[in-house]
Amino acid sequence: MEKVTILFMEEDAAFLAVQAGQADLAYTSAPYADQRVDGFSLLSVRTVDNRGVNLPVTMSSPTMELPVRQAINMGIDRQRMIDNVLDGYGTPAYSVCDGLPWYSPVNEVAYDPEGARALLDEWDWPVGPDGIRVRGTSEMELSLTIYYTAGDSVRQGLAAELANQLKELGIGADIKGVGWDTAYDDALFNPLVWGWGAHTPMELYNIYHTDPEGDTARYSPYSCEETDSLLDQALACTDLEESYSLWQAAQEEIAGDVPWVWLVNVDHLYWVRDSLQVAEQKIHPHGHGWSVINNVDQWSWKWGIG
Repeated sequence: MEKVTILFMEEDAAFLAVQAGQADLAYTSAPYADQRVDGFSLLSVRTVDNRGVNLPVTMSSPTMELPVRQAINMGIDRQRMIDNVLDGYGTPAYSVCDGLPWYSPVNEVAYDPEGARALLDEWDWPVGPDGIRVRGTSEMELSLTIYYTAGDSVRQGLAAELANQLKELGIGADIKGVGWDTAYDDALFNPLVWGWGAHTPMELYNIYHTDPEGDTARYSPYSCEETDSLLDQALACTDLEESYSLWQAAQEEIAGDVPWVWLVNVDHLYWVRDSLQVAEQKIHPHGHGWSVINNVDQWSWKWGIG
C-alpha cells in the first residue's frame, strides 16, 4: 500500500460512497448488512466491543438488592437480542473482556427465565395485578428506567429489547434517551447502556475499582474491598501470566456481586471491494481502536478482480 486515505463519514454517507465506488472499505452496521453492492462483499469481524448496563447498588434503586441483579442477569436472552437488534451479527457478552487472555468463564450465566422468576418470588417480589412485581403491602413496584445515549440506534434498540425482556420477568421497564452531558450522572441512579472493550485488562480496573476520589466505582455505584485488592495486585504484578490469574480472581468477586449485566459483543462490519485483500483480523476492541487498519501493511490488491 503506497497511500491510505481515511474518510470520516456517517454510516449512511459511507454506504452511499460504497454504492458509488468512491471507497474501497467502509465501516457499516447491521441495518445495512442485508444489502447487496456490486463489486463489494461484507466482512464480519468478531469483537470485544461490548454493550452492557450498569445496575446501581444504591438505596434509591431496586437493583440495590443482589437477588434482583442476579435475576436480571440470568433472565436475559442475549441471543434474542443479537437476532432482534443486530440481525445476528454479534455474540453474547458476559464480561467486559470476553475471549481475551485474562477473561474468566466464571462470568458466564445460563439463560434461565424460570429461575429468575422463582428468585424474585422467593425474595418477596410477587407479581401484581398489572403484571409488574410489587413488594408486599408497601405496593413498591419493581421497575426501572433504562437510559441510552440519544442518536445511537444500536443502544436504543438494545435498551428497548432489554425493557421488553424485563417485562416478561415481571419487572417494569421503560427507556429514555439522554445526551452524554448528563449520561454519567444519570448512571449513578439508573441503568445506562454503555459500550466498552479494549486489548487491556485496565478496562476491568477502570470500571470496577473504587474511584480514589469517591466512595464507589467511577461509572456506577459499586464498591468492594476484596475486588479493589485483587485489581491492585493484578496491576502491580510484574509477571504477565501471574497477573492474568489475579485479573481472573477479581472477576470471581465481581461475578458474585453482579454490578453490571453484559448483553452483547457487536460484530464489526465492513464493506470491502472485491479486489482488496484485507489481512486476517484479530478480535476488535470498542470502536475507538481503529483496529481494521492496524495491519494495513499486510493488505494487498488482487489484480484483475473487480
